[in-house]
Amino acid sequence: MATNLLSYVNYDFDDLVVQLQNRLKETDAWKDIYRSSTGQMLIELLAYVLNLALYYAERRAEESYLLTAQNRSSVVNLVSLINYQPKRVTSAIGTLKFSIDSPHDSIVYIPKYTQCTSDDGVSYLTNESGAIQKGQIDVSISGIQGELVQMEVTSNGIPNQEYVINSTAVENSIDQDNPTLRVVIDGVEWTPVSSFIYSQSISTHYRIINNMNGTVNILFGDNINGKSPDLGSVVLIQYVNSSGLGGNITYTDKITTVVDPVYDASGAAVTVSVTNTSSFLGGDNEESIEEIRVEAPQVFKTGDRAVTREDFISILENISGVADVNVWGENEEAEVAGVTADVTMLNRVRIALVLQEWQIADATFKANVATILYEKSMMTVKYEFIEPVFLQIIPVLSVTVVSGESMSQAQADIETALDNLFLLGSTTKLGTMIRYSNVLRTIDALSRVAYCTMDFEIYKVLTSTYSSLYDWGATLDATTIKPETCRLFVDGTYVVTDVDNGDGTGTFSSAGGYTISGSINYSTGVVYIDIAPVGSSVHVRYQQDEDRNLVPTFRQICKLYDVDVESIVME
Repeated sequence: MATNLLSYVNYDFDDLVVQLQNRLKETDAWKDIYRSSTGQMLIELLAYVLNLALYYAERRAEESYLLTAQNRSSVVNLVSLINYQPKRVTSAIGTLKFSIDSPHDSIVYIPKYTQCTSDDGVSYLTNESGAIQKGQIDVSISGIQGELVQMEVTSNGIPNQEYVINSTAVENSIDQDNPTLRVVIDGVEWTPVSSFIYSQSISTHYRIINNMNGTVNILFGDNINGKSPDLGSVVLIQYVNSSGLGGNITYTDKITTVVDPVYDASGAAVTVSVTNTSSFLGGDNEESIEEIRVEAPQVFKTGDRAVTREDFISILENISGVADVNVWGENEEAEVAGVTADVTMLNRVRIALVLQEWQIADATFKANVATILYEKSMMTVKYEFIEPVFLQIIPVLSVTVVSGESMSQAQADIETALDNLFLLGSTTKLGTMIRYSNVLRTIDALSRVAYCTMDFEIYKVLTSTYSSLYDWGATLDATTIKPETCRLFVDGTYVVTDVDNGDGTGTFSSAGGYTISGSINYSTGVVYIDIAPVGSSVHVRYQQDEDRNLVPTFRQICKLYDVDVESIVME
């Protein structure tokens, strides 16, 4: 009986060679195992072939499971088994304002999909028709980022017709009542469905298939489940090519040029100017492999119904443009308040949304979200959108660098690590604690760092309009405040720290050439300050009294504002 059994779990080339050698040594027929011999060459050739075959067998096995698959094609195929369609690029939406110099005697029509451009050349379209009425000089119209594309084909009449849109930028509209991808056959618009399972032979339905290479197919039925376009019918496929995340605009007056001609009711061309009166938000790139891997099972688990808190979060996180979301209701509110029930919250669902690139959802985006939820949740549920609050975090560090290492590179490593610990929707989320120990452990693990100490400070700007009785004031967001940690800065320069009064409040006294009087309530976070001479800007940096952890409320999320390395020395 052989004593040198082959290992079926070790695929390393050198180990395979040794195993084969040891196995052959036990036979009387094979003695040629010297390094330079022909026999050894054959052993190594066999080991190489085995190593390669085993490698590809393992890779193929990994591609068969959602958690281990690495190729996008494998991931897309796997989630298609649960009828999950990965999101394509999604366009930003906002409001366009069209103006003329003086009132006209005729109505000036702004057709749907009138193209405009921003001052850096990005295209935007009107997403509805509008008109400047007689006697008026402007009109505001909802808009969407992208370029309108139309393709026209003639039906061959066969069942299961399929047409390819050879674009990887086909927009995946969040507005289900006004989609940007439309199919019109002989002048009649057909209806998109996710499956033909409920379609009858006369149902004018089609499916949108997202291909593995990023392009899109339009699939029609077989005249049993879903109608197939008749022979010779004109099939018009209209869609919008989107720039995704690159189409977001966070400030107004960025869109400046009307590209398409505009006419009044008499047919005369009219010179019209355009601007964006709001931000354009909600733009997002196609869903990444990791996003598909996480979101597909969660969405499937909901059964396409929003019942539990987890259902709401899964459905909302799957909406294009949403980077993070938190949802809570009566049970969560009651727990925080320390009561058994909060009757004011019955059947009410509160939602806090953060869009990509830390943007706040506007009224249009929220309305689209509410429409999606309406079809998936119970009729009695009321939605209440809560504005999220960003806690601006400043880690304050004293660092000792390993002897012989670069201090500047060590600081760069720390800043990169901290950036990765505050990734929106990933390592920082609404209502989720940031643990001091986890952050410190990550920094301590850096190869160039010998050791370090750290505190979390939270940055907050004081305003001169907060109270008519004081020069400056604000309500600090992250309470309770740790006493004697609220540091006052005037015009960017540190001046003084509060002194604990022992009664739940602290006071600020004169320092740094300023005459100062003020107070802070550690429980409510209310700060009042009088300063002479009055500075042009005042802010505070304070610590939350939570054992050095950052503990946000349901609507709060920790955002890295800055990194303050107070000292860095060599070991």
